[in-house]
Amino acid sequence: MAIQNGNKIAAEQRRSQVIQMKMAGDTEQSIADQLGVSKAQVWNDVKRRLAEVRKADTDAVEQEYTLQKSRYERLLLRWWSQATGPDDTQAARATGIVLDILRRLDTIGGLIPEKPLIQLQQQNVMVGGVTFADLLREAMDGAGQVVEGERVDRGTDLAVGQEERADD
Repeated sequence: MAIQNGNKIAAEQRRSQVIQMKMAGDTEQSIADQLGVSKAQVWNDVKRRLAEVRKADTDAVEQEYTLQKSRYERLLLRWWSQATGPDDTQAARATGIVLDILRRLDTIGGLIPEKPLIQLQQQNVMVGGVTFADLLREAMDGAGQVVEGERVDRGTDLAVGQEERADD
């Protein structure tokens, strides 16, 4: 029983350290390295502490949410232009980062439930060599935008070959 209580006390102290370091601006990886725990443990500690605090102090929760949200939004602004930019290599990398930031914003905003409502297998689907970054650029530039050397016909969602471009 004494060992179990000692472990609980150590975990509580670690959670307090994690929150203090997080509020000071440390990354999850940095905190994990300094405390000798995994990045997942840091994430779980933050999540658990916020759940405890949420029950008792809504003002503190609002402050932490606002802080985290503003950090994610700054990161999103930093990577958005690269995700939608003309360089496919940069766009592919930046798109992954943007999607991760958006997912984290959804998580802290409460849009993603703690436990999934349904289970899906994630599959990366690439149709005709078109990446998500290409789709974003096309959506922002309008109909008929050239993507990977092909034009996407919005009426059929099919790529139209070079020889079929009578309207260009």
